[in-house]
Amino acid sequence: KRLRLHLKGTKMLFYVKYQVDRDKQSDTQAFFANMSEEEREKETPDGVNLVGRWHDLPNGWGVAIVEAESQEALTGWAMSWSGACTFPVITPVVDDDTGTKLLKQMQG
Repeated sequence: KRLRLHLKGTKMLFYVKYQVDRDKQSDTQAFFANMSEEEREKETPDGVNLVGRWHDLPNGWGVAIVEAESQEALTGWAMSWSGACTFPVITPVVDDDTGTKLLKQMQG
């Protein structure tokens, strides 16, 4: 028997790690540094909200927490950066409130 956990009205949160291709690091960082506030606001497609992003600039990698309505929407955002970097880790995560609700559902 497979346990199905469901929380209505919740969007999915993802921990995302990115790695800029070493041969594109300088160009990618220059592109990112020169993005306007408006361009950053439009970076994510409908159904995706960039909660926060942190960078290890010298080593060309970073992490983000992304809220997405669907896996397809998240993939669309990742693909928009695929010419410059890879995403070796995309892991679903939950906050404390959601985690507590899920654990209580699992207990029956």
